[in-house]
Amino acid sequence: MKYSMLSPKNTAPVLWLILAVSVFICGIIVILNVNLAWWIIETSVIILTLLVGMMYLISIFLKSTENRLRHLGVGALCILGSLVLFTVPQLIEGTFNLVVGMLGILIGLFVLINSIKLKRDGASWVGNLLVALVYVFLGIEMAFSSREGRLFSLFFGTYLILFSLNVFSDALVSLMGSNTSAQKAKKRIRISMPVIFAAFLPIKLLKKVNRLVEEDPDALLLLPDQTDKQTADLTIYIHTREGLINGVGHVDICIDGLVYSYGNYDSATWKFGGFLADGVMVEMDSKAHIKQALEVENKILMAYGLSLTPDHKKAVKTKLGEIINELTPWDSLAEQNEKGAIDGKQDDYSDIASQLYKSYKAKFYKFKFGNPFKTYYAMGTNCVKLADMIVGKSGINLLKVNGIITPGSYLDYLDRLYERGDSIVISRTLYKK
Repeated sequence: MKYSMLSPKNTAPVLWLILAVSVFICGIIVILNVNLAWWIIETSVIILTLLVGMMYLISIFLKSTENRLRHLGVGALCILGSLVLFTVPQLIEGTFNLVVGMLGILIGLFVLINSIKLKRDGASWVGNLLVALVYVFLGIEMAFSSREGRLFSLFFGTYLILFSLNVFSDALVSLMGSNTSAQKAKKRIRISMPVIFAAFLPIKLLKKVNRLVEEDPDALLLLPDQTDKQTADLTIYIHTREGLINGVGHVDICIDGLVYSYGNYDSATWKFGGFLADGVMVEMDSKAHIKQALEVENKILMAYGLSLTPDHKKAVKTKLGEIINELTPWDSLAEQNEKGAIDGKQDDYSDIASQLYKSYKAKFYKFKFGNPFKTYYAMGTNCVKLADMIVGKSGINLLKVNGIITPGSYLDYLDRLYERGDSIVISRTLYKK
């Protein structure tokens, strides 16, 4: 079943400006006076923890009997926690530094694995190695240094300032409306939200959709679409379904009715449960792609339609052509069986590649040696990385300040562009079985 998501467009630019100024001020404070920034953070955490505890205790008189004991326990723990944090506020800074530092080290190790993979595949790898070393160094500095997080405050404050400039540019373009100069001045390089948050946005979307469908199915329905004057030249599909790994999502692109999907479709080459595998590109009809995702894989899809200028459309197709030139045909097990290359019956082969071939005659390809996508890597050369190479030619460039792109990063960014109301993202459609 196809839905259109209800959402207010053209959010008041004045509110965006207020938000931009607030974030900018926070960034300046973090850079210039880290002690003041930590005092604000610690005070806010203590007050919020105390308020949450009081709300839970008050709710004892409002909730049913079976919830009272649990709410009493949570409320008491929150109030006790706020007292401990008030007594020893350094716990907040220490815990935060340790968690963020270990996260930086973990991301660095993921990027290091990617650099090793790229070297093995004969692709450029030195840049990834340097990025990995920077992440590991900053992580160690953050988690174990006694310099009061000065280095981190510099990076985090800079991030906040750049993020505020993005919000400010969105508000400015909305205020200027159709002004040609403003349109030309739009920033094309974006600052994405931190990967730890963005990664779980598809899971959040799935839970929201399931709750809305259960409570009020009509809440998702909207009369046909906003694209009465513009046509989507390129569509980006973001998948998600139940489960932690599957819930993180998957990204495909569709051009001229054909969907191009990159992933670990050769299950015989899986390592660590598919975390690493031979990279496979799938080409199939868009209607078949939607049917497979909804009816066989039990996913939901969010489709974002992009309207491109002639130059951008040409650039997108040129980039896609360059990628296709690096491909060599690959046969799924079902197709190998059909050609007599392996024994058995067609029903013996139920892997995803064989399903796609038997049901929709999907075409499969692998990448040549020397191409960074020769090996699929979930935290590096993944579906989003390849899609971003193509979509980037449309004028959208997602700056990967966190070293890893996730489907959630795209979901967050495309949502913001769509809700702005004046971008190349002209439609947002939900597909659910």
